[in-house]
Amino acid sequence: MKKIISITAIASIVIGQSLYAQTIIPAKDSLCGVAVNRDNKGNLLPRYFPNNHNKAYKEVLQITSDFVTYKQPIDHRTGKSLLYTSCCFEGPHMKKSTDVIQGKSIGGNLNAKFDAVDWLHNPACVFAGLTQSLAINMYSFTGNQAYIEVVRKMLDHMLLYGTTPTNFIWANVPYASSDPKDTVYVGSMMLESEAMRGDGLHGIEPDKVGEMGYAYIKFFQITGDKKYLEAALNCADALAKHVKKDVNNLKSNFETTQTRFSPWPFRLNARTGKVYDTYCAHVIEPIKMFDELLRIQQKINLDTSRIRKYSETSKIALDWLFSKNGPMKTYVWNAYFEDIPGDEHQSNRNQVSPMETVRFMLKNPSKFKNIDIDVLALIYYVKSAFGTEGIDAIKEQTWCYEPMASHSVRYASVCAMYYERSKNEWFKEQALRHFNYGTYAVEPSGAAWVGHTWPGSWWSDGYGDFIKHYFDGMAAIPEWAPIDENHLINSTSTIKNIQYTSQSIKYETFDNESNAVLRLKLKPKSIQIGGKQIPILNQTKSGDEGYIIQKANNNWIINIFQKKSSKVEIFM
Repeated sequence: MKKIISITAIASIVIGQSLYAQTIIPAKDSLCGVAVNRDNKGNLLPRYFPNNHNKAYKEVLQITSDFVTYKQPIDHRTGKSLLYTSCCFEGPHMKKSTDVIQGKSIGGNLNAKFDAVDWLHNPACVFAGLTQSLAINMYSFTGNQAYIEVVRKMLDHMLLYGTTPTNFIWANVPYASSDPKDTVYVGSMMLESEAMRGDGLHGIEPDKVGEMGYAYIKFFQITGDKKYLEAALNCADALAKHVKKDVNNLKSNFETTQTRFSPWPFRLNARTGKVYDTYCAHVIEPIKMFDELLRIQQKINLDTSRIRKYSETSKIALDWLFSKNGPMKTYVWNAYFEDIPGDEHQSNRNQVSPMETVRFMLKNPSKFKNIDIDVLALIYYVKSAFGTEGIDAIKEQTWCYEPMASHSVRYASVCAMYYERSKNEWFKEQALRHFNYGTYAVEPSGAAWVGHTWPGSWWSDGYGDFIKHYFDGMAAIPEWAPIDENHLINSTSTIKNIQYTSQSIKYETFDNESNAVLRLKLKPKSIQIGGKQIPILNQTKSGDEGYIIQKANNNWIINIFQKKSSKVEIFM
């Protein structure tokens, strides 16, 4: 029997949030402590380079990525980066009342103090997000190997110090949470007396198993190191073994729709299998993981038993998502964040799950017959339920109803992707303004505000769940990529390696078949795939091997279509 949230627990929610929210009331004409830039219509412009959002977006991507890569604050007690011991910290832009931990930045200003906040950590969410943001997006964008190496350290740490033992019922899967200061993750006990807030000892979250499993797959594709593939298979095996198979069963059309159970629970004890929270709408991460393993089944020699189990499990989850019991019908988008108390009545709502579901739908349109109706419904729902009056910002969840940068740029990226599909200018404008809002959260020091009312910095909200959304936005609207520079913005196949020189760009993809988008400052002289020159294609021939070239503000947008080789060379 799950605990009902008591008055004490509810009070602790407010008290707990005050530990790290520290809400401020900004001046009317400022955001995040700086004057707001607006155009002649009063619309929000970026914090940096206000007349050039191309440069502005690159600036915030560079500042945040390099902060994680080169300037991680150090926990003086463990000698570890706060990235491994704390979910959040106070940067030098904040007026401090009590210094919980004194730290200093590596390679940065040694006088810049960063104080960790004594709040439970969310390593799975952070490490998975940074895998996408740094190892996949920023590496292919810049060719800087350091982005891969910093992620390698995170994933290796998770494998060694944040994975359940082999003798557990849920074996060899990642922990979603940990107590502050800990470098070994076993779930968070900090607030487990408050309706199992933070998962408790040996507590895990199956949706984060899927999220980390997908990150392991992608990192295997970059590095070729099979330990990451094995970690992903462990995640998939556990989720397939424990999926609730009868979750879609309704005996009659008049039976009461149930929203108490989903294919996997939100929280459970990995050692004993005891379930604490039975419902979680965020099934899209396990679906992504299963589908990617099935997509590459021949390259990894996936055995027939796993192919069958993974296919069945993915179908169960996707069918449930759209069933009478699932959130596409009920709109019970409940359970994602690790630090919320148990929610027996599914009263909380969040925007992460519907927006990430939309992202998956837009990247896999052939799977969904009513895609435009469903996508529009979810975008409008999030704008209506989580939008912020008077500012282009999206709130996190109904239990923490605060506007935040990461969720604003998540919404922006989804709007940009739907603009690419629909060419409806409203979505492009929504994307632009919400991306512009996100730039205000990034301090020159590298510390990132959670949102304009929340000056503290979270590794998830300011970095892992922030950087990647700008890349989906630029992939959908390449004209927003930096001008007068050369960048690979997006590839449907993971980039294994890439080198930029003044004369060429050379890269290798995991798959032979792939589509890529680049923005170049010069028109390429030729493009080769597998050592053979490919032709310029007409817009209507995008199914052939070759490339489409478009001029944009004296720069060039290139769409490359690979069919037979993983190696691409672009000569300037």
